[in-house]
Amino acid sequence: MFSTPVNPSVSAHKITHRDSILAMGSCFAQNIGQKLSDYKFDININPFGILFNPHSIFKIVNLATSKSIIDTMGVVENHGIFHHYDLHSDLSNLNRKEVVDNANEQISRLGTQLPDITTIIYTLGTAIVYELKETGEIVANCHKTPQEEFERRFMEIEEIVHGFKVHYDLIRSMNRNMRFILTVSPVRHQKETFEQNNVSKSILRIACEKLKNKFDNVEYFPAFEIMMDELRDYRFYTEDMLHPSTVATDHIWNIFTEVFFDESTKDFVKQWDKIRKALNHRPFNKDSQEHQKFIHKTIDQLNGFKNKIDITPELEILKSQLI
Repeated sequence: MFSTPVNPSVSAHKITHRDSILAMGSCFAQNIGQKLSDYKFDININPFGILFNPHSIFKIVNLATSKSIIDTMGVVENHGIFHHYDLHSDLSNLNRKEVVDNANEQISRLGTQLPDITTIIYTLGTAIVYELKETGEIVANCHKTPQEEFERRFMEIEEIVHGFKVHYDLIRSMNRNMRFILTVSPVRHQKETFEQNNVSKSILRIACEKLKNKFDNVEYFPAFEIMMDELRDYRFYTEDMLHPSTVATDHIWNIFTEVFFDESTKDFVKQWDKIRKALNHRPFNKDSQEHQKFIHKTIDQLNGFKNKIDITPELEILKSQLI
């Protein structure tokens, strides 16, 4: 053996193409969410940008659940760009009003979707939070505001558990069948120092264990353990030595499919891989008879999926290559 496999238990609850999914949290939620999107699952990925700490994740979804609006007091200007302390810089704007309007549009849209969402995937990135000294509010992103304006601290385990309980009760009041899949991001936060990063990940991991044991329909997926204990080699990291490489992400994805997909869904993923490869094929001569036959064959294969998923975007790509 050249590694120590984690071998997580297979979930009794399966994710299928009938599900509607929300993925939020650190950039690892982005990676797994994008995989689900690539395989045609109905998924909303980080509508408020990447969020790292549990408090900020729960807070923004609570706003959507209660049909509230974002606090305009959280807007801050830096070098002519307006940011919001509850949002990632992906939602920043040159116009103050548009920052708030765009965020509230996303909140409203998510609030409309939540009653129909069947699975939420939360990837928790850090238990280190920054509180504004003036208000005591935890921010999702400091947006390069001077550090002396913040108090830095670790979230307490019970603080995370209590925050999730409030969040869980609110969600379940509108959707009793909602499932939660919790993960801890394997991405290491070097700027916090590796010692502090390890304390942070420990807090998150214990909190997830408590949440899994305390609440119904809450599961934990060991992405962190797979990266730390199974892929214990820097060849599985990107050049910054902090983020999982494509190979590592693919490996964790494959384990995710074994845990949460039934045989029918796993078969779909294998078949859809052939379509994806065909769509990515770049011929030397797109007008050749051979390539035209290839396009017609792929369209026929694609039509076999039309009763399961929306194939309109893929059909348009293929038909645009016909002569």
